[in-house]
Amino acid sequence: INLIQNTDIFAWVGAITALLTAVIAIAQLILWLIALLQQFLYWQRLPDRVATHFDISGKADGWMHRDHAALFMVGLETLMPAIFLGIAYMIYFIPSQLINIPHKEFWLAPERREASISFMAKSTAAFSLAISLFFIGMNHLTYLANRAEGNLSPIGFWILMACFLAVTAVWIAWLLLRFRIPANR
Repeated sequence: INLIQNTDIFAWVGAITALLTAVIAIAQLILWLIALLQQFLYWQRLPDRVATHFDISGKADGWMHRDHAALFMVGLETLMPAIFLGIAYMIYFIPSQLINIPHKEFWLAPERREASISFMAKSTAAFSLAISLFFIGMNHLTYLANRAEGNLSPIGFWILMACFLAVTAVWIAWLLLRFRIPANR
């Protein structure tokens, strides 16, 4: 008895892909709303002049007006993920010769191009979530530093940076593994 037909498998994979896209979009929207709420709650509680840049030891060495700093962070928290989401969208329209992946000729061959492009788009969109989390974390550390006389926690910063770099390394490794030449080729 043939329980699953080929068309059923493709429909199932298509449904999972559409669900993943929706989950990433909803998660990104939620993170952006959290970032906006964070700005609203944090920055109104700070003095007019806030530390926005710190040296290697965590001591403040750059300041901005509170309103400008808040606008700058909202801009970063909006623009940086939007760039990656834009790349994820635009990759569908980029000519194959402008795409740089390992074994490009194999993965962008007509019979594999759609699946390869879809994977790149979704993984790039998913990475935008890590970028949002990083900026939310940096905003939190900056807020705490300004509440603590302008001293940023070096340990907090390096933990946040290590987490972001680890996620970046996993993302890159995931892409490299995905685009290796299959053993059965």
